[in-house]
Amino acid sequence: MDLIGIQIVSTTFGIFMMYFSYLCYKRGYFEVYTLIIWLVVFILVIIATLFPTIFLPFAKILKIARLFDLFMVVGIFFLILITFLNFIHMQKIKIKMEKLVQDKAIKESEIKKEN
Repeated sequence: MDLIGIQIVSTTFGIFMMYFSYLCYKRGYFEVYTLIIWLVVFILVIIATLFPTIFLPFAKILKIARLFDLFMVVGIFFLILITFLNFIHMQKIKIKMEKLVQDKAIKESEIKKEN
């Protein structure tokens, strides 16, 4: 099996991102289950890069002409999923921040009334 440039770059990227995910886990940025999910994602990227023919049956089932098109569709779906999850997380943070600011404003107005 000859490795072409994109396979070398993609494999290197996958390994780097696995290491970076581990560092983020060690720093406490996310929990162990999140680390496992990201490690699985990057392992799948490496497998898909090194052995793309594994996914040919999926391409035939979905009637996608080229294997690269299948990877592009899956990649776009993945980006949409991550964007949606990021949006939900940001909305939760927004609600928490609004509540925090409201509570602080109420406390400060009560302190001013006492004085």
